[in-house]
Amino acid sequence: MASEDQARILIVEDEPDMNNLLADVLRAYGFEPVQAIDAEAALCAIAERAPDAILLDLMLPGMSGLELCRQLKSARSTRLIPIIILTALDRSVDRRHGFETGADDYLTKPFTPEGLISRLRVDIQQCREIRDACGQLELHMELAASLADLKAANTLATCLYCRTDLAPEQIEALRAGLVRLSETAGRWAVRHGGASPVRLTAAVGDQRMLLKFTPIAESGNAFLAEHLDAEAAVPAALTDAGMIDSLATVNGEVVLEKILLPPPQMPEDGV
Repeated sequence: MASEDQARILIVEDEPDMNNLLADVLRAYGFEPVQAIDAEAALCAIAERAPDAILLDLMLPGMSGLELCRQLKSARSTRLIPIIILTALDRSVDRRHGFETGADDYLTKPFTPEGLISRLRVDIQQCREIRDACGQLELHMELAASLADLKAANTLATCLYCRTDLAPEQIEALRAGLVRLSETAGRWAVRHGGASPVRLTAAVGDQRMLLKFTPIAESGNAFLAEHLDAEAAVPAALTDAGMIDSLATVNGEVVLEKILLPPPQMPEDGV
């Protein structure tokens, strides 16, 4: 991956004035902009040379920005490219849809050049940190149906794309299962006093992945018994997908384990 001063940023924006404005802003801050007006042009640019980040509009002709994001984030060769959605759509449901497709960040128009560049730098750096931590990663999910949970699930998926030779379908099954469990826990919290019932700690090491679910509310044990029993929907789906090798209860925590094979060989630039 290039240094920040040489970072190559792909702009996917069908409005010419906005596309050119973004290119001018990037040049002013030392980035190298590459411009595309639709998903097809973006895919051609990526195939020619992978960018260091993508600024992606959602409302594109032909393939939508959401579908393009989903496609790029479901392929090992492009998963590590940070995607920042830049759109006029500002509803909470739009933000959620963006992160559900695997986006790394979500910014709305209008924006300030300083704000855009600041977020872009943070997202590129976080991508590098995830890549460098692929042998040892620990993250937390509050399981409260939040955007933070979606981001954490995306980070875990990115690490597994980088760290393992698991099939994209397996990794996406894990990500979808954790997102679904977060949404279920959020509804559970509303019915039981508003507190998240459990917390998830995910740890990816050299030889295994552990998912530890810890009860943190009075109703937490009941939630674990209903939704993380060996026969429950989420564990069954993850077992069928090959993402769980064992499930056990240890000191009140439900622990899911997956044995990992050695990581695949990755290109020097990490993409």
